[in-house]
Amino acid sequence: MANRNPVNKPKYFSDGEVKKEGGYNKTIFETLHFAYAPFLYRIGLCLVLGIIGRGLLLANTNVIGYWVDSLVGKTSPVSSLSSTQIIALLLTMAISGFFMTLIFRVGFSRLSAKAISSFYDEVTLRTSRLPMSFYDNTPAGRIITRFSSDYGNVFRLFGGPLAEFLSIIFDLIMMTILITVANPIFLILVAFIGILNFFVYKLNQEKLRKARRELSASRSPSIAHFAETTQGASTIRSFRRQKSFTERFESLDSYFLEQKLYTTKQLISFSFQMNSMTAVLLLITGVASYFMIEKGWASIGAVGVAFTFITLSGNTVQMFFEWLTQFEEAMIGVERLDQYMRMEIEKGNYLPSTANFATGHPVYAASVEKYLSHRRLTENRSASVEVTDLSFRYRDDLPWVLKNLNFEVKAGERLGIVGRTGSGKSSLIQALFHLYPISKGQITINGNAPKIHETDHGVDLNLYRQSMAFISQEPILFQGSLRFNLDIEGHHSDSALQEVLKKVGLLEWVQGQALGLEMRIEERGKNLSLGERQLLCMARCLLQQAPIVIMDEATSSVDPQSEEILVRATEEFFADRTQIIIAHRLSTLAKCDRILWLQSGEIVELGPTQEILPRFKKTELV
Repeated sequence: MANRNPVNKPKYFSDGEVKKEGGYNKTIFETLHFAYAPFLYRIGLCLVLGIIGRGLLLANTNVIGYWVDSLVGKTSPVSSLSSTQIIALLLTMAISGFFMTLIFRVGFSRLSAKAISSFYDEVTLRTSRLPMSFYDNTPAGRIITRFSSDYGNVFRLFGGPLAEFLSIIFDLIMMTILITVANPIFLILVAFIGILNFFVYKLNQEKLRKARRELSASRSPSIAHFAETTQGASTIRSFRRQKSFTERFESLDSYFLEQKLYTTKQLISFSFQMNSMTAVLLLITGVASYFMIEKGWASIGAVGVAFTFITLSGNTVQMFFEWLTQFEEAMIGVERLDQYMRMEIEKGNYLPSTANFATGHPVYAASVEKYLSHRRLTENRSASVEVTDLSFRYRDDLPWVLKNLNFEVKAGERLGIVGRTGSGKSSLIQALFHLYPISKGQITINGNAPKIHETDHGVDLNLYRQSMAFISQEPILFQGSLRFNLDIEGHHSDSALQEVLKKVGLLEWVQGQALGLEMRIEERGKNLSLGERQLLCMARCLLQQAPIVIMDEATSSVDPQSEEILVRATEEFFADRTQIIIAHRLSTLAKCDRILWLQSGEIVELGPTQEILPRFKKTELV
């Protein structure tokens, strides 16, 4: 009967991951080759030093065996040497072996750590370019688990302990050679115990592999729930829902702990079986050694050497297979990260020319990348936007949120967009940036559409997006310095940063900070007020100097003073830019040139502000 995992999943367990059964994907071996390829020659040198070093250390046993035989009058390879010379030989071999092993351990560990770090970087590079639908459908906890727990399992072995695993392999190779030199008959025992241990390993391999995969998958639900709880802590407390969230977390965490316990039991059972094989080997070796000495088939020195190595090899074989199970855990981590690395990235996007792993994703040529870094879609201060027959939905199985839209925003025009909740205002912004595939129709800037597919005629997607600056309802700031948050690409001088800060009314505030532009911004700008965060986003938008500025409910949650600055920005700072403004407060749209009225994803009216805005206000009062 097949072994089944007895752990019961909670009914709301987040089980959307792709389940893998059986052997590993072949792609992970290609991935490891990509990671280690730049270091192969240096790794090869380390391996040579390692196997020679281990050989020198273990060969001391043979020399001592020969020395024992010479002391009892038996001819041996060291019979012509004095005791002092033999001791000097043993010291030389031990010291040389120690330093060679040390160089191997340190050198290989550092090179392996660099290789695995490059793998992590490549996974991060591709994950950052996955389609938005991936982030919509994938719980944050699952992504965090891949880049924390799974990577931790990989780095824990490949970053250093892999050298220990290889040392065990070297020991097995050298023991086989040295036992053969001492007395080839004992190889039969080594081969026998090796076969038994391999049988035990294969018997447990699939169970352990499945248990570890389930353990890896069981981490993310509790982490995702914990992240959701911390982000909504104030709401949970306000509605007094702590108990239900706590119960759910405890259930998910209990499932993870039960899965961990189950996996640990499997490992203990495996280890017990391996220990039993080692005990059997020692018993057989002791009995065989007695009869071989009695029959005169081996000398006392040879038996001592062989018995020592067989005892060591039994433990070493056991260690080898136990390490092999840990290696499998690391390989599961590689497999899970490799899955993210090989996902299809966003259509129209490219990896930078620095990407080193040939995974089949489109990659910028270095010359093209350099050309694009100095190019703008237009050198004009403003640009036109044309939307033609646009229909948009987030997935093929979801209803249309925008339906057959046709309109044009002229260069330098200020267009306001109004509509009730769910009318499609924010979805139109998503479509303008091509954050999701556009099923029908086209959006162009100055007549240029982004090149999404190879057959398309258009401009680079990133170049297209750079022509639009965006200020959202929820201001986005990153952990780091104020300077970094304003000037992410590091292109602007201090005077330029101070100028935009002055425009948005924050210069005196910044100058009053001890570190000025180097002041630390916490994650999501938690150490700033909402108004300060929004004004910093405005300053960043000014620095971007994009010909099109899009504001999505930018003034809905700020204080009156900050709102006044933001409104003034639309009238003064961005006066020569094309502006697309979504606003909850209709007074913000009073000075727009035209108003686009959306309802249920369709255009109700489009016309001059003084005509459309009053009509929309009437419907709001109904």
